[in-house]
Amino acid sequence: MTRPTSTSLASGAIAITGMGLTTSIGLDVVASCASARAGVTQWTQLDIEEPDLETLESVPLKGHAVRGLTDGFDGIARLLRLGVSALEDLVNYSGLGPEAHPRTGFFLCLPGHFHSTWRLMAKLLGQGPAPDEVALRELQDHFDEQEQLREKLEERMVPSLLSPRGLSIPPALRSCFYGGPAVFAQAVAQAVRRLRARELDRCIVGGIDTCVHGAPLADVHELGLLRTEQQPSGFFPGEAAGFVLLERADAARARGARAEALLSAAALAEESFDRFSGVPPQGAALKAVTEACLRETQARPGLVIVNLNGDEFRARDFGTALVRLRGSVLPDDFRQWFPPASFGETGAATGAASVCLAVRGFSRNYAGSRAALVLLLGDDEARGAVLVEDLLPSSGQAR
Repeated sequence: MTRPTSTSLASGAIAITGMGLTTSIGLDVVASCASARAGVTQWTQLDIEEPDLETLESVPLKGHAVRGLTDGFDGIARLLRLGVSALEDLVNYSGLGPEAHPRTGFFLCLPGHFHSTWRLMAKLLGQGPAPDEVALRELQDHFDEQEQLREKLEERMVPSLLSPRGLSIPPALRSCFYGGPAVFAQAVAQAVRRLRARELDRCIVGGIDTCVHGAPLADVHELGLLRTEQQPSGFFPGEAAGFVLLERADAARARGARAEALLSAAALAEESFDRFSGVPPQGAALKAVTEACLRETQARPGLVIVNLNGDEFRARDFGTALVRLRGSVLPDDFRQWFPPASFGETGAATGAASVCLAVRGFSRNYAGSRAALVLLLGDDEARGAVLVEDLLPSSGQAR
């Protein structure tokens, strides 16, 4: 069965007309999602070693690196390698031509400084009492460095990201968002607002992140967030880049685009605490974004894609939210998919990767539901949700 064109959609509907994804188990969206469905996992030995108390030898940590593509690259260059690969996949998938670029937005999610800031604070506390002015000076230097990094990312990396595929998107239509997994919901909500206000006809929304090398790996390791031989509760680091093309139905119709799915809603909320505050997770913000996404639709998603990664804090937050939601907006027998099981922890790239998994699940008819709720939990205060709906009733056959 072929996918419908945008002619079957109301003009104001927001269609997903393209996807691009690069992960440790595939350099494009089709290979990544098919590999995830098949349970494929690719492990890489990382640069940090931990002692094995049974053998008294040092054992490298394990993670999900994109072998070959990112080998030998660090920092901005590593993010760029991931992003260029995923963007190329999206352009090929969507058939987005140069004539569409002037009315196309580009909203990019990038890693924030939550983990590096907490690592510095832990270091300052570990050094014992120190004059306030010393600690404040080190923190200010840190924030200044982060601000300089953001300027480099926006002024240098974003143009370098767009140019290989000839994406001549005006600077006024580009935006960067910084944070953890939930920041994707903020980017999607802003893109939808600008699409409906007709400031844009379409918008590429996605994220790039890595924590398998260099300072990002050191940050999460020093904070004790990784799963090791001695610590069963924790995550395996990963890296990925993912993008989705959101397009107003009338604009998609004008260029003859193929609609893959509907983007029905997005919501963002914040808790009053983060994972290092010492406050038990309560699921309140996760409940709020779930209800916000489902409030104005008849969809009752039978599939929930949530980025549980082996960390106890996230599992408790999700479990508590489910107790709060019991018997209300989610069916009792909904299925659950966990992207970190295949890709590792991918931070700001998680949201786009999760949407890609949902849409490919619709397309190949293994999602088991006509609607999927993507839930995005982080170590910071933010919680996000995105609702994606299929365009066709299930036929029992891949299409």
